[in-house]
Amino acid sequence: MGDHEKNFVIAKLTFPDEEVEKLPLPYVNALVVLSGVDDFFVTIGSVVPPEIQSDEDLEKHTELTAKPLFRFAVSRSNMESFIATLQERHDDQVQKCGND
Repeated sequence: MGDHEKNFVIAKLTFPDEEVEKLPLPYVNALVVLSGVDDFFVTIGSVVPPEIQSDEDLEKHTELTAKPLFRFAVSRSNMESFIATLQERHDDQVQKCGND
């Protein structure tokens, strides 16, 4: 095997349940993704929708401000894995629960 060839091992990734249970679980309904050359910058947050009681209320709420909860950067290859994993979980849920 040449120097340019590498062996890869695929390992299953898990998080200890007892550690996961200690984490806060905020509700996320806001997402912004900016892309660099080889990476993505993701900000996730939460926004409470304004109360809309009239067309006038609707017209004045053309921009909402979300509370940022977490920001991270990820490489393109890891983003591809994230997207594939999220798509698999989404498809599994739709198959089990329906697409309401």
